[in-house]
Amino acid sequence: MQSKKLLALLLASVMAFSLFACNTPAEDVTSEADSQVSEDVSEEASDNGVIEGFGNNLVDGTNIIDDHFDDNTKGEWGVYSNGGTFDLYAENGEMVVDIKHAGGMEYAVQIFRDGYCLNMGCVYTVSFDIYSDIERDIEWRFQINGGDFHPYYLETERRIGPDKQTITAEFTMEEASDPAPRLCFNLGEQGDLDTTVAHKVYIDNFVLTIKDASNAMALEPLPTPIPVKVNQVGYKPADEKILICKYDPEITDYTIVDTNNNVVYSGKLTTDFANSKSGDGAQVKGDFSDFTTPGTYKVIVDGVGESYEFTIADDIYDDLYKDVVRMLYLQRCGCALDESLAGDFAHAECHMQETTVYETGEVIDVTGGWHDAGDYGRYVSPGAKTVMDLFITYQDSEAARGDDYDIPESGNGVPDLLDEARYELEWMLKMQASNGGVYHKVTCANFPETVEATAETAPLLVSPVSPTATGDFAAVMARASSIYAEYDAEFAATCKDAAVKAYKYLIDNEETLTGFVNPEEIVTGEYPDGKFYDEIFWAAMELYLATGDTAYFDKAKTMYEENNIKGLGWADIGYYGMYSYLTADEALQTDAELAQKFIDKIVAECDENIKTAEKDAYYICLERSYPWGSNMTVANHGILYHMAAKFTGDAKYASYAQHQLDYLLGANPLGYCYVTGYGSWSPEHTHHRPSQVLGQTMPGMLVGGPNTNADDPYAKAVLSSSTGGMCYVDNDSCYSTNEITIYWNSPLIYLLSQAK
Repeated sequence: MQSKKLLALLLASVMAFSLFACNTPAEDVTSEADSQVSEDVSEEASDNGVIEGFGNNLVDGTNIIDDHFDDNTKGEWGVYSNGGTFDLYAENGEMVVDIKHAGGMEYAVQIFRDGYCLNMGCVYTVSFDIYSDIERDIEWRFQINGGDFHPYYLETERRIGPDKQTITAEFTMEEASDPAPRLCFNLGEQGDLDTTVAHKVYIDNFVLTIKDASNAMALEPLPTPIPVKVNQVGYKPADEKILICKYDPEITDYTIVDTNNNVVYSGKLTTDFANSKSGDGAQVKGDFSDFTTPGTYKVIVDGVGESYEFTIADDIYDDLYKDVVRMLYLQRCGCALDESLAGDFAHAECHMQETTVYETGEVIDVTGGWHDAGDYGRYVSPGAKTVMDLFITYQDSEAARGDDYDIPESGNGVPDLLDEARYELEWMLKMQASNGGVYHKVTCANFPETVEATAETAPLLVSPVSPTATGDFAAVMARASSIYAEYDAEFAATCKDAAVKAYKYLIDNEETLTGFVNPEEIVTGEYPDGKFYDEIFWAAMELYLATGDTAYFDKAKTMYEENNIKGLGWADIGYYGMYSYLTADEALQTDAELAQKFIDKIVAECDENIKTAEKDAYYICLERSYPWGSNMTVANHGILYHMAAKFTGDAKYASYAQHQLDYLLGANPLGYCYVTGYGSWSPEHTHHRPSQVLGQTMPGMLVGGPNTNADDPYAKAVLSSSTGGMCYVDNDSCYSTNEITIYWNSPLIYLLSQAK
């Protein structure tokens, strides 16, 4: 079809960071997309911009959507349900929306079409055929596919019935060119419709045509990355300091200048170069670790360019660390956030409505906890990973035990890390069923619109018990029982009892439990994990360390020997159990051979990562395969390197841990500091509802980062030609690269605590 040919031109023209796409997943991702690795990736960087003429020389009369369903397939049309029940299919050369129940709002039944572009100033015509079994109203619209989902063009209360009619329209795109708009038909409750009456709506011959492109505006190109990359936040005086810049064989020198443009340091670039797997060409490095004078500077490479400013200071990470921790406070649910502490992100108590356990009718209190991500769901397994990262931060860094991070509990004599973790733990205790199992999550049936937390007032549903939630709960509660014994013996005892009860449920039902799958009516984040032997291992190990009961240790050892235990994510979680054992009191480390196996496994994975990372321009081992939440993967690698450094004494591992932090803070292919509010260039348009509602991004959030799967429509549109670490865009519609989560912040908390 013509639309496919033009779509290919549009997508090729949106940006040209690199020449080929690459779709490959990795561990600990929330996407279930299939993957393929592109083996034919150019090492040369392409120009970043829009192909000449794109947007201004579009051809009048071209059909950019031209859907006729003659092959009895629905093509590129998709569905969204928010309380409605329906099917979408094609037959007899028409698309059929087969509605069983129309739901309680106009978009409870929605079909949509992505995969085209609307250019500012361009005039379009629309034509389609439509009819229905019954008389009813419909709404159809072209809209922004994110944010407030406002329409570019809207026709509402359009009456249709059994007689086929051809609807035509003309509109001019008045807003900025959009590479990923959405065409929607809203077929839920409208007008006098009896939503319980089953009926069908038929659509055919949908054509979107360019009528007049004489004033059409091109899409804005994505920003050109800065050519010289450094950690934008900066360095402590004694830190290793590495710059990365585009290779030019004729250029060998660089200088560092202060804020008055005085040259304060001169250095040599390396003579060797690394070909970036991200399509940004060959890169060289400069090591200025011996420059230790406190101050604010930038690097200049004549003939190449300059870096963003960075600072050298002993306290360089203090404010950043505080904000990254405080992000968890700002994500609290079920309590009022005080304006004196939360500023513009203050709000009244949220999600206090009645909560029902799915398909039981049982009403329980599950108020509290942290909002997991850019929406307002609360999930046990991601919460457990987050809490464990706080626990190992508390364990490994005296500098991270402050009681002055401006949360309500500050100054109470308990480190704020533990106060913040306890807020989540107290919610998790409410998620334990009477039989010991732990409910997987609490959300509404659907993700909310772009609203503040207090405006999500739909009924809350507690999803069924899952083995992964139960195992993670048992592990982190057992760990908590040891940590909080010093501060609150009663709470510590409660945590231990809950851990024992959860573990018993898990073991008693080990042979019959299966991984969590979303119930049919719930479409919020699934966090599926069909393998839970690592959760059993972690829970058994933590309970052994908390109780001294060797039966738990025997189970942990068996699970380790029979399975491939590893991971620091919300899915693969095993390294936490190993690390707890290796850092426990010597009296509990009764099996030296097993301890060595744990160390060997951690070190072996680090060594394997380094084999790849040492060939990478940015010291990252992901090559061309960046998963959803790749910044968490990078941060988790940093934790693992620190573990290897602790057990081997080899400074190489600590150096690579620092490189992971440098990457997150600016030394990456795009030159972004991926933590909001820090550095000269950081994300400003995060997929995070509180930030979207306010029109300003909450500080201290680590965004997901590059994602080679392009798992949302916006990413598919603008990143189709990008590779590896270039597959990122700062747009609030792009949830697959620019969302945030509590468990992406938590490994960064650990890395920053080690850097402090």
